This record gives sequence, C-alpha cells and structure tokens, in this order.
Amino acid sequence: MIRYAFLAVAATFIASCNSAPSQTPENAVGGANLVSSATAPFKTGTTSLTLDWSSKAKAGQFAIADVLSYGGPKPTINAPAGWLPICESSTKTTRQSLYGHAIQASDPSTPTWTFSEPVDAQGAILLLDNVAGGWAVDVSSCTAGENGTLTAKPVATTIDGDLILAFNATDFGAYRATACTGCGALNPTLPPDVSVVINQESTAREYWILQNYQNQMGETEPLESSAPQIYNWVAAQVAIKRGAAATPSNG
Repeated sequence: MIRYAFLAVAATFIASCNSAPSQTPENAVGGANLVSSATAPFKTGTTSLTLDWSSKAKAGQFAIADVLSYGGPKPTINAPAGWLPICESSTKTTRQSLYGHAIQASDPSTPTWTFSEPVDAQGAILLLDNVAGGWAVDVSSCTAGENGTLTAKPVATTIDGDLILAFNATDFGAYRATACTGCGALNPTLPPDVSVVINQESTAREYWILQNYQNQMGETEPLESSAPQIYNWVAAQVAIKRGAAATPSNG
C-alpha cells in the first residue's frame, strides 16, 4: 500500500494518514496542479446551484464541481452540458454529488446545476491544470455514514503522480470555531505535506476539501476522522491523472 498524508481540522474533525517523505502540497511528483477554487454560498429552498469560476478557466484544464444538498427528498440533479458524474453518496440528510468537466474555450464561466425539487444547497468548484487529456479522473470512491467514523474509502491509482483530492461534508448546522484555519500556522504538529483547499466549517452546513499527491501508483490509505460523528456525513477520494508532459519525481 502506498502511503500519503491528509491532515486537516474542520471543527472537531481531524483526518490523518501516514506520510510518505517524498510528498508535498506543492506538487513535487509531477502531478496535476490546483490553480483556483471558488465556493457558492448556502441557499435554502433552492432549485438551482451556480458555481462561478469567473475568467480563470482555460481550455485544457479540468474542473471538478462539488454539489452539496441537504434535507427532504432526494431530487433529480440535472448537470450542465458536458459535465459528467464522478461519484455520489448520500444519507437521509446530506448528499454529495461530484462532477468533472474538461474545459473548452467556449464554456460559460457560470455552470448551473438544477434540482427537480427545492433543497438546501451549497458547493465548490476546483480548476486543475497539467492534467491528462479528456477525462482526467483516474479513480474515485464515494461513501456515506450516519454517526460512527467519517471515512473516505481508499482508491487504487493506476499511474504515478496522481493528485489525490478528498471531499468531506456533514449535516452539522451550528458554527464552531475551528482549531485550524490555514492549519500549519495554528497547529505546528501537522506534517508539511498537508494542503487544505477549502475549509467551510463556519457555513450553515460543514464541508471541507483537502489535497495531496501520491508519487507511485497503488492503493491509498483510507481517510478517517479521529472522532466519532454524531451526525450524518459523506466523504470521497478522487485521484486525478497528470498530463502526458509531466514526469513524476523519484523523491
């Protein structure tokens, strides 16, 4: 099993695995690069969610949308043209739907997802560069649970140098000050290869996104919270393939 590290605190959550010495958040292994991210605020009783990447997207990049919806029935989600599902997980209160899209020059900067029935919703969009052409997702896993331990199941990458992204959310609805905003500055015990992309524990419903790299292909570690959960949760790991011109480092 190839080991990598994720470590972030979102409210009372701590997710951790063992760290490989050659891995860093700055892409030392020739993998894809996260170039920007944006969030859509929490909306109640909405039938649509728009994720705005403004003018930052360029043809040849790859985008991932994290669409989060809460409560009520499980409606049909209609994705924008060209956006394909990566994986989805849901509980009776929380649903996480991940989509991917190879960006074209003619793409609108504000893709919109629609719901067949009103739901509470929020989300995020990530732009990735230096990715494999076409469908850049190598492998993915989505899982969900009620109480217990938040766990994103491992994936088995098929090439060296994958970017590993973790998407996690809960239905917890009250603000709690985080022990880790920016992580390293407030918690010097965190390993240097940790990178927190988005940390939204102060929203009406918590979610957070992490990243790291895996220098050699193989199975990742499961991503687990250190504390039992008292609410419903969803979690995912998504591995992104590097572009053909990139050469992974040997460490």
